[in-house]
Amino acid sequence: MKRLKRFLYLFITFFMFLTLSVCAEPNKVMSLNYDDSSSLVYINVEGSSAKDSAPVKYVRLENPNRIYFDIQNSVLIGQKQQLVFEKSNIKEIRIAQFSTNPDIVRVVISFEEDFDSSKIKLVNIDGKIIVKVAKPTLGNDYFNLIYDENPSSVPYSGIVANSQVVQRVSTGVGAGAVNTSASSQNAAQVMNDITKAFADSTLNNSDGKTFESVVSIDLSSALKLRTKYFINGYYYKNGGLLISGLGQMTAAKMFTLDAPKRVVIDLPNTYVDRRIRNTTVNLCPGEACKDSAKIGQFEFNKARIVVTTETPEKYIPVYSADSQSMLFINAGKLNHKSLVSSVANVQKAYVKKINSKTHELILSFTAPVVHSIIRDNNYLSVYLFNVKSYNEPDLIKTFNGSYYKTMTLSLLPEVGIKTTMKINKDDVIKIEQSVDGKALKFTIIQSDNKNDTKNQKTEDTDKPKKPPIKNKVVIDPGHGGSDYGAIREGINEKDITLDMSQRVASILKSKGYKVALTREDDTYIGLQERCDFTEVENPEIFVSIHVNSAVATEPYGIETHYYHEQSKDLAEIIQNHLVKDIDTKDRGIIKSKFYVINHTDVPAVLVETGFISNANERAELITDKRKQEAAKAVAEGIIEYLKKNK
Repeated sequence: MKRLKRFLYLFITFFMFLTLSVCAEPNKVMSLNYDDSSSLVYINVEGSSAKDSAPVKYVRLENPNRIYFDIQNSVLIGQKQQLVFEKSNIKEIRIAQFSTNPDIVRVVISFEEDFDSSKIKLVNIDGKIIVKVAKPTLGNDYFNLIYDENPSSVPYSGIVANSQVVQRVSTGVGAGAVNTSASSQNAAQVMNDITKAFADSTLNNSDGKTFESVVSIDLSSALKLRTKYFINGYYYKNGGLLISGLGQMTAAKMFTLDAPKRVVIDLPNTYVDRRIRNTTVNLCPGEACKDSAKIGQFEFNKARIVVTTETPEKYIPVYSADSQSMLFINAGKLNHKSLVSSVANVQKAYVKKINSKTHELILSFTAPVVHSIIRDNNYLSVYLFNVKSYNEPDLIKTFNGSYYKTMTLSLLPEVGIKTTMKINKDDVIKIEQSVDGKALKFTIIQSDNKNDTKNQKTEDTDKPKKPPIKNKVVIDPGHGGSDYGAIREGINEKDITLDMSQRVASILKSKGYKVALTREDDTYIGLQERCDFTEVENPEIFVSIHVNSAVATEPYGIETHYYHEQSKDLAEIIQNHLVKDIDTKDRGIIKSKFYVINHTDVPAVLVETGFISNANERAELITDKRKQEAAKAVAEGIIEYLKKNK
């Protein structure tokens, strides 16, 4: 009797499990996409269990040599798809509906006889299955191109992929199946547009004939590229224009036009749904401003976003962590907190010199990053809106000696980090993002044309240098404007450094010394601009005022940095006065390759007047007493040094 009850219990349990499995809503396998820039294959899977649908193993078969893996509880939407590779060990990738009861989609990868199939890796990132082939076959790991200033010359690393639509899948009406009835005609048209966006399934050949079912498309750089992003929506949201779509978004450099004033951003390799093209979106509902936006298919494979506004310089693009959407918005209306669903920290930085003109930097993070890329003639700025902290000493150590030594990182007012770097106007910039959103790769190709400042310096090399102006000092208040420096509890480093610097200048002037400040108000000044300013002013010494910070809250005290040996004596004298006048820890003098003290010809030091990250010292740093003590000590150190070296 007990055995019978046990059998019935197991049977009922199995039956319930089978019933639940059959009734479960199947996932939808949307598309098979090949990313030319990173040489990866993406399979988009949507559904409640998409994250669990991707396999971790595959089956190896021979004659022909191939592997296959199955995507369980899934229905292929649209058409069977196939990618054929040339000049590659991988021959083709096919995806099709293997069975409907149960629902299984099968992916088959064929390759050359001598190819090691263990190099093929399968990854599931939030339901997106990534087929990765170890170098050197496809290469470049997990990076997708998200910003490209020269999209017409994207390299393909010798690999040509031909995207083919094999045949339309005939499926019955049911859970997850494509319904071809009149009620679904609209959805079918959208799917056709998506197919065209990714596979471009309708092209004219040289004879003028049109192929609808099987088309082979050469993706070499000499011909038109297929699109990698399909825009299916754009509308007003959160104060700006939200663009959403499917695939991989890539943006080009913004530019402005006049009569009327407009700001424009192009999205190469992008296809716009016909139904939403050229529709005007009001960006100021209920307001007096007249800002409006349109989006259109500017070229065969390029979308163009145009915002008509009296303030085009204020608009910035904000890209989602998965590169699927973009918010184009007036920066003054941007609510930083609305962009933060998860907080990330800078994990590590890696620099690499590709050749004499090409330089690479990778920043990795603990979580996917929401970012904005702003490029003008002289600077590259990248806003990392949900990044909370970074290890400044570690980054400085990594950047020093590299092309990226001028890059600075500073905290934004509420949450986020801004990176800024001086560049030449003709440099070409490419930025890529890892498919998990946790890394950004910067590649800068230097131009042959140097900026005017560097040209001027080259021309003046042989001219005799003027002696410095006696008793003249340049005081450099750290950060300023959009560069807040370190921030804690709403207290900004840039405000403290300006106040202290003005106090130092006041004391020195009262003693008869000449003083020039690199900034006299809350203005952004670049690092090279500070050095150029110092060269024009021609002082005897240069002193930069800063406030220190650390990830940990325990460090406190004062330190003075120098780089060139001629500056060491100045650093020692100022540090001695600081620790004599202020009751805090003496952290000594440190040889550091900060940009402003490395690129200044006269004796130059950078003073860290205390830690804003330490609660007790932060409370002191904002008082008039501590500011005046620091200013007095720095001024007295400067005076002692100048008198000593008369």
